[in-house]
Amino acid sequence: MAFQNNLGSMYNWNFWNSYKLPQPILVIDEANRFSRLGNSLNGGQELLKSFLDWLVLNTKEQKSFHAILTSSDSFFLDWIINDLSKKEAEEYFEKHVLPRYECKELEGKFDQVCKITGTRMLIIDMYVGEYERSKGKLADRDFSVYELEYDKLYCGLNPNELHPYKSRPPLWKDDDLIKTMEAIVNAKNQGYILERELIKEIGSKQVNSLINYNFLHRRPTKRFAYDIKCLSNEAILTAMNMPSVRAMEDHLSLVSSNKK
Repeated sequence: MAFQNNLGSMYNWNFWNSYKLPQPILVIDEANRFSRLGNSLNGGQELLKSFLDWLVLNTKEQKSFHAILTSSDSFFLDWIINDLSKKEAEEYFEKHVLPRYECKELEGKFDQVCKITGTRMLIIDMYVGEYERSKGKLADRDFSVYELEYDKLYCGLNPNELHPYKSRPPLWKDDDLIKTMEAIVNAKNQGYILERELIKEIGSKQVNSLINYNFLHRRPTKRFAYDIKCLSNEAILTAMNMPSVRAMEDHLSLVSSNKK
């Protein structure tokens, strides 16, 4: 790959560590322009996916450098963390991720994998990597992203013990988060809930606080919801990712069991 060929002069982590030097940092400004590449014809999407694969390879796996993407575009965050359509995610899974990990065991099983990963590229990549390292014995509850989301929700059910975010204490109670999880799980086939409906249920301050603490993701416009079909122009809310939805299901099962 051209990206990798141009990296030949850069040293790996062992070199920098032996001299007690930090790894170099690749700073990419105006990263919002990647969205133009992804939407372009003539192989733009394939080129973008190749570039993102290259970043993951050299930052996470080979530890050649760190990468920072910066942007003055307020919508770049929506673009970078949103999910692909299921068709695009399956293509990425089958044609890019599985060959890179030489993982033939998961070929044709995206419907199964998607139930825990969703359609976000980074999470799909992480799942397959962990699946390979576990020699095919990775249970959904052992997936690192699921574990993080489960632990985060556990802390969220005890809001008084959370460290204040930017000096702002959490404004919800445990029942508010339980009602939020119920709304998200009940709408999982739809993929979202309307913000105004949740506000009616638990209150505006509580909803905004849950968003600030990253228990919910607000999508202010359906133009950036590539993975779901939303007919409303209203603000919609989703879980942060699919592993979070699965973690919500398990927490609700535990809450239900404790009430019996």
